[in-house]
Amino acid sequence: MVHYVIVEPANGKLELSDAPPVYEIGELVPADRPELEGVVPVLYCAEHPAEQLPVLRKVAALRHQRRAPPIICAIVTSDSATGRVQQHLADQLLVDRPDGRDTAVFRYHDPRVFSHLSRILRKEQFDALLGPVQSWKFLDPAGEWTTVKVTGKSEGAFVVTPEQFSRIGRIELVQRALDMLRANRATTPPDTPTLLDVQFAKGIAYMLDGADLQAFALHGLLVSPYFDRHPRIRTILQAPEQSYVNSVANWGPSDWETIARESIQYQ
Repeated sequence: MVHYVIVEPANGKLELSDAPPVYEIGELVPADRPELEGVVPVLYCAEHPAEQLPVLRKVAALRHQRRAPPIICAIVTSDSATGRVQQHLADQLLVDRPDGRDTAVFRYHDPRVFSHLSRILRKEQFDALLGPVQSWKFLDPAGEWTTVKVTGKSEGAFVVTPEQFSRIGRIELVQRALDMLRANRATTPPDTPTLLDVQFAKGIAYMLDGADLQAFALHGLLVSPYFDRHPRIRTILQAPEQSYVNSVANWGPSDWETIARESIQYQ
């Protein structure tokens, strides 16, 4: 079993001061998009795992504590040939768009993305995504090390449904909201990402964006998932020329408590 490390060089240089350096295999350049060379992650091999893995985990944890973007995206294992591992992981950086026109770059390797995939993908899709990889260890945005184990033998193509494609596209929005909640020491139960995603999808349908969209989604989570059906909220949403944030800026706790209480009838 060989240990590999997926590194995001755009976020900084990987340096291991207390262990031998990991061996660079090469960039994860998709076969169909050679022009992505220079902007894709890099695959390394940890030839001395007993010495290197603890240091790699330490480096990742320190970056997380500083709220810096991750350099070490994942530590993975595989018993397949290195070339096959590299090319498979590279090709998964592209996913077909539902309209069939083109492919989109899929940053699945980023732990801020990967941590959300378990709520979006089915098991067989995970198997296809990881292909020859047998275990995938990453430091999630909450600061917890998580390991995903798959068969490492899947030969199927990784394909997502139109709904899944949309949910993947909303991951960044959901993660930003989670970061804000955690920064304010709010509790985030396991179903919080799913609940936020539902609210972001509704907000987008209401043609909201930017700060308005984020505020709407957080209100849907913290006030009531049905708050958008309340007459006071509907009045705002039906006036798209007005900013949602500005429209509710002067509302106090009593306003939101009333909306929360009265929104029960809309569930």
